[in-house]
Amino acid sequence: MTNALSSCDHLHDVQHLNNSDISARLTAAIEQCRHRGVRFTPLRQQIYKLVLQAKRPVGAYDLITQLQQTRLLAKDQKQSKNVAPPTVYRSLEFLLEQGLIHQLTSINAYVPCCHPRAQHAAAFLICEYCQRVQECSSLPVQEMMGFAEQDAGFLVNHSVIELSGRCQACQ
Repeated sequence: MTNALSSCDHLHDVQHLNNSDISARLTAAIEQCRHRGVRFTPLRQQIYKLVLQAKRPVGAYDLITQLQQTRLLAKDQKQSKNVAPPTVYRSLEFLLEQGLIHQLTSINAYVPCCHPRAQHAAAFLICEYCQRVQECSSLPVQEMMGFAEQDAGFLVNHSVIELSGRCQACQ
């Protein structure tokens, strides 16, 4: 296991960001969207920030609950209205399209991307016990994508590689 992990170009926990990391990521995302000419609305920013703050993968309905709780505490009545699920799903779709987050299909949840400005294929190591998620971008993952496109003539639109098990801390 150690040899496989050491061959990763990067292996990062996708959660447990500190406040300055979250602030820096949010600022970088705002700039990235401005540069691309896409609208990074306040709601999209708020959802992205909630995904960044989450200590484990977060589902869409968890985000809706958090948004509604936040808005109930808001002093501005305009912000206190309920958030409809389709609105949150559209925001999540936007964040996915911009490469800011990843969707873990096996657990139907979202995590921040470790390298949001770089297009890359990644494998996700998901601990079934503590919910820790690690993003691994490695040469074998890149080779598999290259094989699909170059050798098999398969045009990859989207890929999600997820491995479930127990992390080193939970073993």
